[in-house]
Amino acid sequence: MNKALSEQLQDRLNNWQSLNLSIGANVTIEDNKIGVINLSSGYSDLKKENSMPVNSKMYIYSITKTFTAIRILQLVEQSAVNLDEPISKYIPALPFPKEVTIRRLLNHTAGIPNYTEVKDYLSSVKEKPAEPWSDEYVISRFCSGKLDFAPGTDWNYSNTGYLLLKILIEQITSDSYSNNINNGIIMPLKLKNTYVVEQFRRAALLPGFCEYLNAENRIEDISNIYNPLWCKTGVLVSTTNEISNLYQNLFSGTLLKPSSLSKMLNCVFVKKEETEGFFKKPGYGLGLMIDPEWGFGGLFGHGGDGPGYNTWAMYLPEPKGRKLSIVIFCNRNIKRHPFDLATNLFDSITNY
Repeated sequence: MNKALSEQLQDRLNNWQSLNLSIGANVTIEDNKIGVINLSSGYSDLKKENSMPVNSKMYIYSITKTFTAIRILQLVEQSAVNLDEPISKYIPALPFPKEVTIRRLLNHTAGIPNYTEVKDYLSSVKEKPAEPWSDEYVISRFCSGKLDFAPGTDWNYSNTGYLLLKILIEQITSDSYSNNINNGIIMPLKLKNTYVVEQFRRAALLPGFCEYLNAENRIEDISNIYNPLWCKTGVLVSTTNEISNLYQNLFSGTLLKPSSLSKMLNCVFVKKEETEGFFKKPGYGLGLMIDPEWGFGGLFGHGGDGPGYNTWAMYLPEPKGRKLSIVIFCNRNIKRHPFDLATNLFDSITNY
């Protein structure tokens, strides 16, 4: 790799790091011209005694939704499920109309209320961060039949919907969500540092920092405090390198047939909100954030945010003949995804 390019990318990461709230950051950049570049900046501790290692394991939070969608599309390919069937066919206890389909759960157009948006959610996490609500409690409270809008008429991000998709995967395979993700994605890609979190255990997770899980708003390492099973959607641990690997393989046809990938990329358009200035025309496919007007064949990816960590992954199929992925993990929850850093890194790469 060109030494000048490597230095420029590191400088851009360091400059961003010095101006933002994250304690440290990992970056992986991958394309078919330069190969794979792994970078780090900042620190892994509050005292700034330990430099941030590359490819640190962190909770990826909602990037997990891409894994869920891939697995469901694999099951569609096996004729185990149909995207336009109602979720109630597979989970009969749900009092939803037939218009609440698997496809609409995947693209957030089903109207299912989002459990993480209610007023007492954050206060409950703060009060008992190690004791998450059960799946049964969330379903009983947010899947009573009342919808936010008629299915297919609007869009609203719903973590509750992805809880139902996790349960769907387990129902139709008679196997755990973890085994499904492992057998369908992790093992085929030979990912060594990626796994579904099944229990609250620190293991080799990099410390993650936030200030809203204590009464004093004091920044602290939450990796031994917060139980990630608050994420009823399922949540994975991974590294920037392995998430880059996931997106590169997804778009190269390793995981899905072309017809299935086409279904995944068929998006509905959403409000710009805090993404103003980064997305041109933001949309959501099946487990993917999409912007067909970003340029270079469109932008595809996902972000994740929760206590201690903020993650962002993006893939562009055609910037100057490249197949480019950029993945950024931060070891602190920050106000928005590091879109400005992603743009700066993209500019350096495509001008090389």
